[in-house]
Amino acid sequence: MCKKTGTTIGRLVVLAAVFNIFSPWAVAQTTDTLTLSQCVEIALKNNQNIKNKRLDELINQTKIDETRADLYPQLKAKGSYQYYPSVPKSLVSSAILGGPPSEFTYSEFQVPQNIHFAADFSWQVYNPAILAALKISKISKVMSATATKEKLEAVVYDVSATFLNIQINELQADLTRSNIANLKKNVALTTQLFNQGLALRSDADNLNVSIVNLETVLSNQLNGLNQLYYLLKVYMGLPPSFVLCIEKYVQDDKIYIPALETDSSAYAKRSSYLSLKQTGDLLQLQRQSIKAGFLPTVNLIGSFGYSGLNTEFNFLKSYNSKWYPINLIQLNLEIPIFDGYKKRSQLLRNKFELDQNQNTLNYLRNTLQMEQMNAVSTYEKYVKDVEYQIKNLSLANKLYNQKQLEYRNSTASLNDIIAVENTLKSAQANYLNALIKLKLAELDLRKINGQLIKN
Repeated sequence: MCKKTGTTIGRLVVLAAVFNIFSPWAVAQTTDTLTLSQCVEIALKNNQNIKNKRLDELINQTKIDETRADLYPQLKAKGSYQYYPSVPKSLVSSAILGGPPSEFTYSEFQVPQNIHFAADFSWQVYNPAILAALKISKISKVMSATATKEKLEAVVYDVSATFLNIQINELQADLTRSNIANLKKNVALTTQLFNQGLALRSDADNLNVSIVNLETVLSNQLNGLNQLYYLLKVYMGLPPSFVLCIEKYVQDDKIYIPALETDSSAYAKRSSYLSLKQTGDLLQLQRQSIKAGFLPTVNLIGSFGYSGLNTEFNFLKSYNSKWYPINLIQLNLEIPIFDGYKKRSQLLRNKFELDQNQNTLNYLRNTLQMEQMNAVSTYEKYVKDVEYQIKNLSLANKLYNQKQLEYRNSTASLNDIIAVENTLKSAQANYLNALIKLKLAELDLRKINGQLIKN
């Protein structure tokens, strides 16, 4: 985690501006800090889940190639060697050799050695199921690409939200350090007033207790920051031991970012909607594949080879060195007639699945449109909240400085100081809470409008 510098109370109003940390073209101000865009870039390259999604795309491409291979002719070579130390005999009727039909004799119908080698050829001349399977493989690849895009958006969102939380929590820790520093100044001032007989020893003790309490708060904040850094490293695909430092919250010339323009049809670009729509396309292709089962198939096969025989063992040599060709050309036609209504049941199930998909698609469209309207209203609400909290924080800071001056002049009591300190801390907490909600609302709005990543 980066080293932090103290932030004075006088800078609170300046820091109260809300900054556009989502610009993908921001540049780190120092070589040892990373901007949000740089963190996102690292995450998109290193995140293991994204790598797996991209591998899924490659896997689906191999499935397409595998299915397409069935459209091409298949050719293979084969050979066999067979030798009988004892040639099998068969019982045949003597009538074959001119004897009485009631008698039988044993005869050999083959020789001990048989050698055969051939080249086999096969080709699916017409098979609609293969074409349907190829289309299904292609839509599966498209669905895999959509899943990758959805994972990219999720990683960008997680990195951005965690990055923002770190920045706001670092600002909160800086404010706590500033409050501790101010309390220590008040301890010194109270001690001076005590020496002048204008304050009690218990006043300084009360302030020291407040310092210890704030130091405990700071310790918890720093521990939370460490955990956020670990989480950010995981999203970025980095080991927890990696030394990571992000840029601090930087002033912008705008109090807030104007609400993004919204498109009522933006839901159609959402990955979740596209994925469900592509599932419907897949079901349609599966329906075509089922219907293809009603069509005939034509298959051409061929075998071209030679066979050699021998009456004795002589490896790779035929009788009288003669080899006899064995060739075959065969055309197979297969026509489905009756399958027990199997495909009819498959088509009926497919229809129900398509109806389910359409119902879910309609529900998702309404849900996404509702999310978009809610995101816009939520963003506008938090813009107003931040503007109000900036004014409130400025007023609390002004009141604190005024009471500090009165305390130095002995016209305000320690209780007054403690009260305004509590008011200031409450104003700081309310401001930071409103600020983080605003930035997350902006992030949600970008997500809903499909603007987290470039296409």
